[in-house]
Amino acid sequence: MTDYSIMRELTFSSRDEFTRKPIAEKIIKLLDSDIDVSPLIIDGKWGTGKTEFCFKLKNLIEADSPNNYKVGYVNAFQADHANEPLLTLIAEVASFYDEKDDKRKNFIKNAVPYLRLISGIGLKAGLGFAFGRYAADIPDALADGMEEIKDGSKSLIDQSLESMIKDQVEAEKNLSTLRDALSDIASTNPIILLIDELDRCRPDFAVMMLETIKHVFDVENVQIILITNAEQLKATIKHNYGSETNSRDYLYKFFKYQINLPTSIKDIEGRSIENNVTYFKATVQASKVIPQEFKDNEFIYEIPTFLDLSELSLRKIEQTVRCIETLIIFEDKEQSKSQIVEQILMVFLSFVYMINEKILQQVSDKNVISKDFLEFMGCARLTLPKDRIIVEQNYVRSLILMIFNKLNSNNNIYVPRDHQTGSQGEFILERILHKFDLESEKDRFSGYISENSYIYDYVDHTTNNLLLFDIVK
Repeated sequence: MTDYSIMRELTFSSRDEFTRKPIAEKIIKLLDSDIDVSPLIIDGKWGTGKTEFCFKLKNLIEADSPNNYKVGYVNAFQADHANEPLLTLIAEVASFYDEKDDKRKNFIKNAVPYLRLISGIGLKAGLGFAFGRYAADIPDALADGMEEIKDGSKSLIDQSLESMIKDQVEAEKNLSTLRDALSDIASTNPIILLIDELDRCRPDFAVMMLETIKHVFDVENVQIILITNAEQLKATIKHNYGSETNSRDYLYKFFKYQINLPTSIKDIEGRSIENNVTYFKATVQASKVIPQEFKDNEFIYEIPTFLDLSELSLRKIEQTVRCIETLIIFEDKEQSKSQIVEQILMVFLSFVYMINEKILQQVSDKNVISKDFLEFMGCARLTLPKDRIIVEQNYVRSLILMIFNKLNSNNNIYVPRDHQTGSQGEFILERILHKFDLESEKDRFSGYISENSYIYDYVDHTTNNLLLFDIVK
């Protein structure tokens, strides 16, 4: 669960492993400019760190912007139980000022009439009398009126419709007053409202929030930033209005700009590194359970670089590290023979558990389907010595392919045995074993790891521990 008390204090100086401060600075430049960018969407998939970015952006605006913004944060998911998005947004604006401040008093005074009309029984009662709807919401004092409707009282229907028209006229007048009050309070201190977690809300509440933003908060000096998963929000719109709805057109009639949070960063050599790969290392390093010699094993950080982690959110990365921590607690250190290799296997099998438990079960059954395993590893069958460069560029993947050869229906590694290439292939296998100090585990006939190696007992031990408890799911 997100700890908002900690999150609220975060800045880009605290940590910025995904190099997002430049993105925040560009957003601020847009907000400060004469370009009309509001409402604006900051789009990111679930678990990509949107909420953390949101608070860092808020703190950066408050610290660096010369425009003296009042910046509010609204967690829409926490607010949707109240079912009144306008009340939530109005309350956030009012919170900018002390209870005794005249600006706050005047703003609330002008907001109350409209809030009373849209959230009270006025329109609902009228509809109930006129059309028999919302009956469950109508107070007991009005029950007699419902009975008259059932008797077909034309005069009561006419009165109700007339009341509805008056209420609507009054609502339009009060809405205009509210918008004027909002504009007035923002004239001294421009307002930025950051609205988070809308993609997790009930579909009807999410749509109500969008409509409220459009009809009430489209005023001068008030800017709205929605931090959300745009694709999920489109699905929410379809759920609310039907599958035939063009959800993209509907959504983007509300918004003028969209900023997409990148899912990768560039390393010093210009290569793209996925954020969850970066986050894995940061989370391991921050762990209070994982010992330092484990953290210093650079080989473990190679594992997420060749696995497809696209389906793992940052939360799932945290859960993967929790798997590793749990396995460490279960370890019998006195039985350890090769810590580096054991740590590699522990990390690798934890990722298998998180990404594809079917393969983990195959490992447990000692019947790994080669096609599934190679696809999971992100490679084709490895033939030596033709793929010597691949082997030497990624010793960890080559080691894992070698270890799991024994458990596969077909070999992961094929070593040619003719007199011209066989010796070179065997030499590469030996180099892999030497890299991890595993010469003693070598089978002297095949060049692979011996079928009697303790490593296979270790794989069984680790796999059984992962399957023993439902650690994270």
